[in-house]
Amino acid sequence: MRVQRQSNMNIAQLLLTGGRGAGEYKSNKIGNRGRRDEYVHGIISPTITYSKNNSRTIGISKSVMDAINFGYTNIHKDHGETVNSIKVNGKEYSKKSLPTVDEAWCSTIQAKDNVVHFDNEKYYKYTDKDGCLHTFSCDHDRLTQPYSDLISGRQNSKSYEITKFWNMLSQDGTYLGLYYSATEQKQFLNDAGIKEGFFSVESGSRKQDYFYSNGNAGVAVRKFEYDAVYDMYTNRGSALFNKYEVGSVFKIGGKEYTLNEDRKLDIPYGEDIFDIQFPQMKSDV
Repeated sequence: MRVQRQSNMNIAQLLLTGGRGAGEYKSNKIGNRGRRDEYVHGIISPTITYSKNNSRTIGISKSVMDAINFGYTNIHKDHGETVNSIKVNGKEYSKKSLPTVDEAWCSTIQAKDNVVHFDNEKYYKYTDKDGCLHTFSCDHDRLTQPYSDLISGRQNSKSYEITKFWNMLSQDGTYLGLYYSATEQKQFLNDAGIKEGFFSVESGSRKQDYFYSNGNAGVAVRKFEYDAVYDMYTNRGSALFNKYEVGSVFKIGGKEYTLNEDRKLDIPYGEDIFDIQFPQMKSDV
């Protein structure tokens, strides 16, 4: 994953924000009650890279692993965690001996009706393009690396980037392009079975709606931005169209639409309005 430091305004942001600069994405405050810190670059170094055959699941039951991954706040309240061990139901376990989450406990990250949903206290898995398996837990409305992985020294930067992608989408994916290339975004969405058009990402009680676009407004455009631009093109009109002759042909999603006498476009709802090719502007005589 690479960080894109350019923050060029896309057409939706220019139209809707008046060209104001985009700020940086800000995550939920770390350290909120009932939440734990996630992997932070430069603070926790990834010590193990997930492999195609990374399985160490013998000796500890799923109920114990669930208690560690979803009940760690209660363990902390009972002072059940030390530097080297963690205690569940009166039994102490060495952190280094904790296994990875069993793949059989995990659901594949997969969309249904173009909705990706993560349930709290459930496990998920994703196989990346290199064939490496990553396992996650959903906790406090966020997808995370399992707590058992973090305390046993299996922090993984690539797993972190995957969870950050879905967490940004479930909360606010406005600045997704600052962190992921269009190719990377499409890879995650396509791997989850999300098709072009409207889609949603839900994580516990969090939900956000988007439009999967091939245009110049980004890959995942927030639905309210789509609706505002669509309304401008088809209903309210725009001063932008005053620069074009009536009858000018615009190409949207490869289809042709003619500017009518009201200087509006008759575009079906759901077309990729950001994948637009403008005609030649009228010349001032």
